[in-house]
Amino acid sequence: MIIRRSAGLLVLLSALILSACGAAAPASPPAAATAAVAPTSLPAPTAAPTSAPTAAATPAAAGLTITDATGRTVTLARLPRTIVSLAPNTTELAFALGLGPQVRAVDDFSDYPADVQALPKLGGSNGSYNYEQIVALQPDLVLAAGITAPEAIAKLVELKQTVVVLGTPQTTLDSIFSDIRLLGQISGREAQAATLTSSMNERLDTLKARLAAATSKPLVYWELDATDPAKPFTVGPGNFVGDLIALAGGQNVFATADSPFPQVSTEQVVAAAPAVIILSDAAYGITVESVLQRPGWQQIPAVQQARVAPIDDNLVSRPGPRIIEGLEAVARIIHPELFK
Repeated sequence: MIIRRSAGLLVLLSALILSACGAAAPASPPAAATAAVAPTSLPAPTAAPTSAPTAAATPAAAGLTITDATGRTVTLARLPRTIVSLAPNTTELAFALGLGPQVRAVDDFSDYPADVQALPKLGGSNGSYNYEQIVALQPDLVLAAGITAPEAIAKLVELKQTVVVLGTPQTTLDSIFSDIRLLGQISGREAQAATLTSSMNERLDTLKARLAAATSKPLVYWELDATDPAKPFTVGPGNFVGDLIALAGGQNVFATADSPFPQVSTEQVVAAAPAVIILSDAAYGITVESVLQRPGWQQIPAVQQARVAPIDDNLVSRPGPRIIEGLEAVARIIHPELFK
């Protein structure tokens, strides 16, 4: 079976596999899973993270000792003048706080904002990186994520690199806000971090107020990978996407499955009778039309009502500054009547 891998869900998949510290991964990881995944002012839905606010970086981070997301104690000798990022979400977080000019290189999957695409790439597709290149860049700070392989972090520490891990295996909106605050603290951009988290919360509150008018919680089937349309991968319990579905006013039809990324059958999807189908594998050739024509799927309410929609998986699978934008996109699909 050929498995597709997107820069978005790799982070989400890997994080969830690590989260249980031994929880079993699906026999074959979801196709839509590859490098990056919760939720002031976020840039407008189509805008890239803005440059740093005008406030200057404070010198407080120099000589600062912090505890990162993995519980490691890290001391920064000075405010970071040069940064290397090893995951799409940490890259987006850095740029959202205006640290773009300091970022010298990124992992292979970082592709947002547009400025990132011109930066040197350091690998990461196999869990390893170009360590020689990283050392040559002499970064003051290496940003890793919850999905970064422990072996890679250990290797960088062995090479005397200052590594800070952002992101917990169990992603939540609160953990994303904590990541933003921590990065603001170690980079001297606490004011910018406070502004970002504040406006994200405001945007979240606005969305919650709108969703309060919902009169139902539609059943939702979220498709991660339909490399084999008869045996697609979806989201189950312990999966942050499931949390997003609930926050957006829906119910995940496979919330009680036996893994975070269950592979299900056509019969199971039909029996679940979802009212809404969301395609996070749309970037890999899965179209609304192809889903509507799948054998046996014509009995599904979502297919009968043509309530099948694609979504940009990078918005919902990367635990970074665009997560509220992703949540809004999910809510618009589940409750379009509230956004007219």
